[in-house]
Amino acid sequence: MNLYEYEAKRIFAEGGINVPPSARITKPEELTKVHLGFPLVLKCQVLSGGRGKAGGIKFPKNLTEAKEIAKTLLDMTIGGSKTQCLLVEPAMDIARELYLGITLDRDRGCPIFIASAEGGIEIESSENVLTEPIPMPYHPYVGRNLAKKLGLTGSDLTQVADIANKLYKIFESKDLDLAEINPLIITKGGDVVALDGKIIVNDDSIGRQPYFKGWQEAHLQDLSVRERRAKMADLNLVELEGNIGILCNGAGLTMATMDMVKAFGGDPGNFLDAGGGSDQKKTLAALELVNENPRVDVILLNILGGITACDEVAGALVDFMKKYPERQMIVRLRGNNQDKAEQMLASSGLKLYPDIEEAVKEAVARSKNSSKKPVGAKA
Repeated sequence: MNLYEYEAKRIFAEGGINVPPSARITKPEELTKVHLGFPLVLKCQVLSGGRGKAGGIKFPKNLTEAKEIAKTLLDMTIGGSKTQCLLVEPAMDIARELYLGITLDRDRGCPIFIASAEGGIEIESSENVLTEPIPMPYHPYVGRNLAKKLGLTGSDLTQVADIANKLYKIFESKDLDLAEINPLIITKGGDVVALDGKIIVNDDSIGRQPYFKGWQEAHLQDLSVRERRAKMADLNLVELEGNIGILCNGAGLTMATMDMVKAFGGDPGNFLDAGGGSDQKKTLAALELVNENPRVDVILLNILGGITACDEVAGALVDFMKKYPERQMIVRLRGNNQDKAEQMLASSGLKLYPDIEEAVKEAVARSKNSSKKPVGAKA
């Protein structure tokens, strides 16, 4: 779950990291109630990157100019993400910019610091980026050593080390995939301040993080209605332009199935990974989501039952076909409780395809011959 900058900075402040004073506005008129002095910084709050290059950050010098700029910014869509609000901050006297981030290094099997003695746009392409594995258990000397490697001394070293240690505590306690400050600035007055912030929360951890309870739906606004519903149901759905709806369990199997559909001349209408432990209720919800796509003429279901029991999937298919008897459905169902599933499906009129190549070829053939839209489909 990606967070907005103002949310990331709120978490930073709660963790003891210095951030600029700020206000949020959703209307230009609200600027009259903001008393931060001029010049101001107005920042589009979007969940996509690249807002600086896209013109989503401006520096008005007076209230009249600020209102005009705010109106334009609030109407902006950047990288497919509509501006939710504006973050208003005072312009700061910057003496130096740094970069500081923490993420997971899956090759090393541990979190790492990513840091640089320079900050700003496209820092990831800089040759001066430092990566440091973070030891477990964590000790405060780690932040100090990192600050030294950035060439800092004196008060700058002490403050940056302290922020690094606090950032790691936030990263660990909140189950984050990424905690980033870019830039981390040193002001002309000698203060170290997180001028911008980015946080990505691990999706699988949200259930055990009471802090983020109720946050998820508000951070899915850039998705389609069906993609948003899928996310809330713990399903991974990406809608595409084709007319073959694809439902599998496991991202790898889903991608492989999509590749085969393309190889045999078909056009996938979606990517839907129902996950490794889908029960009857979850599988039925997945079928409904694919069925509602008005572009989909044929559904191709390819399930390998390991953790997922084939009879659970069969139960969902029986219920689904009772509701939508005219739906064109191609089913490959192999694995755990497969024999039981075959018995359940025998009365539903569904033919099982044990061979995936045969199943895909049949789905592609039907997709080319079909012009019938799904029963009960929604736009």
